[in-house]
Amino acid sequence: MKKKTVGRWVLLVVIACFLLVQFSAPAMAATPYQTGTEGPGGMIVGTQTAYEPDGMIRLDVNQPADLFYDEPTGKLYIADPGNARIVVYEENNAPQTIGEDVLSNPSGVYVAADRLVYVADYGLKQIVVFDEQGRLVKQFGRPEEPIYGKKNDFAPKKVAVDKRGNIYVISEGSINGVVQLNNEGHFLGYVGANRTSLSMKMLIQRFIFTEGQKAQLFKSTPPSPTSIVLDHQGLLYTVTNGISSDGIKKLNIVGDNILSSSSWTSDSMVDIDVDAGGNIYTVDINGLICVYDSFGNLLFMFGGGDDKYERQGLFKSASAIDVTDSGRTLYVADKERNVINRYSITPFGTKVYEGVDQYKQGLYVQSEDIWNEILKMNSYFILSYKSLAESYFKQNQNGKALESFRMAEDKEGYSDAFWKIRNDWLQQNINVVVYTVFAIIVAGYAIRTLHRRCRVLQPLVRLRNRVADIKLVKEIGFMFYFLKHPIDAVQELKEHRRATVRSATVLYVWMLLLQIILVYAKGYLFASGDPDQMDLLPIMLTTAVPLIFWVVMNYMVSTISDGEGKLSEVYIGTIYALSPYLIFALPIALISNVLTYNEKFVYDYSMMLIQGWSLLLVCIMVKELHDYTFRQTVRNLFLTVFGIVLAALVIFLLVLLFNQEVEFIQTIIQEMRNRA
Repeated sequence: MKKKTVGRWVLLVVIACFLLVQFSAPAMAATPYQTGTEGPGGMIVGTQTAYEPDGMIRLDVNQPADLFYDEPTGKLYIADPGNARIVVYEENNAPQTIGEDVLSNPSGVYVAADRLVYVADYGLKQIVVFDEQGRLVKQFGRPEEPIYGKKNDFAPKKVAVDKRGNIYVISEGSINGVVQLNNEGHFLGYVGANRTSLSMKMLIQRFIFTEGQKAQLFKSTPPSPTSIVLDHQGLLYTVTNGISSDGIKKLNIVGDNILSSSSWTSDSMVDIDVDAGGNIYTVDINGLICVYDSFGNLLFMFGGGDDKYERQGLFKSASAIDVTDSGRTLYVADKERNVINRYSITPFGTKVYEGVDQYKQGLYVQSEDIWNEILKMNSYFILSYKSLAESYFKQNQNGKALESFRMAEDKEGYSDAFWKIRNDWLQQNINVVVYTVFAIIVAGYAIRTLHRRCRVLQPLVRLRNRVADIKLVKEIGFMFYFLKHPIDAVQELKEHRRATVRSATVLYVWMLLLQIILVYAKGYLFASGDPDQMDLLPIMLTTAVPLIFWVVMNYMVSTISDGEGKLSEVYIGTIYALSPYLIFALPIALISNVLTYNEKFVYDYSMMLIQGWSLLLVCIMVKELHDYTFRQTVRNLFLTVFGIVLAALVIFLLVLLFNQEVEFIQTIIQEMRNRA
C-alpha cells in the first residue's frame, strides 16, 4: 500500500510540473526580446527581464516625434507633426489636442513646472507656448541678438525648460550646441557643443588627397545634439545621433560633461530621458532601449526592431522615449506604426533600482542583502560585485573586498583593498622580513668566505664555466656586454662575429614569448585585460611585424645611403640593441604584482627607462653599424620610420583593393546564378 501511495504522489508531481511548464510558457514568450546587462570584460550578458511590454497606446497620431509624461497630472503629451498638433493622452479619458490651428510641424514638447506647455515647432521655426487649457500664451522665433550669429538658422527640434524658466532648444544644424534662451526668448548662450572626431579613413584621405579633394570632402563640423532633457536637479542631458563615444552627455552648470563614458552606447540614439533617481534612459532608431545609472553604468538593454510582425515591445522606427519619475513605466513612440509602446517594470528591475539607489547614497552595508539576492538571480550582474566590494571594504573584510573589486573590474577599489592587505601583512611580519633578509646577507657572506678558504663551491663553479663555454650561451651572454659597451659591442659584432644569426634568432623567439609571458606576469592593476580572454596571436604579431619591417626597411635605406651594414648584421644588431627590454621587462612585470596605484610611477618609470635605454642602443647600433655621422644617423632613422609607414599604407590599400575585387567577383557569380 505504501509503495502504491508513493507511486501515485510521484505521478501527481510529474503531472503538476508538466502543467506548470505548459501554462508558464506563454508568459515567458510574452516578452519578445532578450534583456542584457554589462558583464565581466565589458561583454553584454543576458539577465532577467527588467521591463515587460504593457500594451500599445493607439491614437489618431501621424509619425509621433516626441513624448512628455507630466507626473502631477498623469498626462502624456505627444508631439504629432503629421497632424500639426499636440495630443494629450490620459488613462481612461478621451484624448485632447493642443495647437491645432497654430502649429505647423511640432517636433518637441515639454511641460514646465508652471504648467505651461512648450512646443518646438520645426515648421514655424518657433517656440510656441500654451497654457494647461491649450490657449496660446506666446511664441518667439530666431533670437535677434548679434551674438547668436547672423548666419545661424533657428530650426527647433527639441525643447526643455528649467525651474527658473530658462529655455533650452536643440536647433537643427547648430554646431555650437544647445541654444539657451530666457523665458522671453532672448539669447543667453550655447552649451554642450559636440567635438569633431576624425576616423582613421579620414586621416588617410587627408594624407593622400589633393587640396581640391580635401575641400570637397572635409567639411569637418561637429554634429548637433539630437535630443535633450533636464533632471530634477536642473542638470542638462543631451544625446547625439551618429556618434557613440560621448553620445550621452550630462552637463553641469558650466557645460562640462560629468558623465563617465559608457562602453555600450548606440550610434543611432534619437531620444533620452531621466527619472527622479537620476537613472538615464535612451532609445535608438531601431528600438534598442538602454538604461544607465547616474554614473553611466549600463543596467539594462532590451527592445529592438520588428519589421515583419507588430509585436508589443518591438519597433519599426522608434522616435521618442519618456519615463515616469519612479521609473516604473516607460513610454516609447514608434513613428512608423503610429503607436506608443508602454513597458512596466518587473520585480527584478525594482530590486535592481532599490540597490542602485542605496549604492548612490553610499549605503553599501545596508544594500548588501539586496545585491546578494540579485547575484543569486544573475551572477554576472557586475554592479552587484562593485556594491558588495564597497560594503566589505567598509567592514574591513579586505580579502572579500579584493575578490569583489576584481569581479567588478574596479581597479582603483582593488588597489585600495590590496594596499590595506599588504599593510596589515607587513605590520604582522616586519620582524620576520628583516630577520630573513639579514640572515640571507650573513649566509651569503659566510658562504663566500668559506669558498675562498675551502673551495666548497668548486663543483658549481666548474659547472658554471662549462655552461658558459657553450658557444650559443656565450653568444647570448654577449647581451650583457652590449649593455655596458654598446659602441665596442657593435665593432665586435662586425669584426669578430661575437654574435650570430642563430643566437639572434633565439633572442627574437624569446622576444615573442616574452610578450605572452608578460600578459600573465603583470599584476592585475597593470594588466591591459583578462589574460584568459585575450587572443595571444595578435599580441605576438604586433611585435613580430614591426621588427620584420624595421630590419628590412633599415637595410634597404642603408643600401641607398652609403651604409656599411649587412642584412644579417642589421638583423643581429637590432635584437641585441633591445637587450634592456629582453632582460629587465619580466622582473619589472613580476614586481608589479606587489605594487598599488600609489606606486604606479615605479612601474611606469621603470618601463620608460628600459624602453628609452633600448631606443638609445638602437640609435648607437645604427650609427656604428653603418659608420654614419650623427646627422646621417638621424636621416637614416627618419627614412626607416617613413618607409615603414609607407609600406604599411601600401599593404593596407592593396588589401582594401583585393577585398573589393573579391566582392566584385562574388557579386558577378551571384548575378550569374540568379539569372541562370
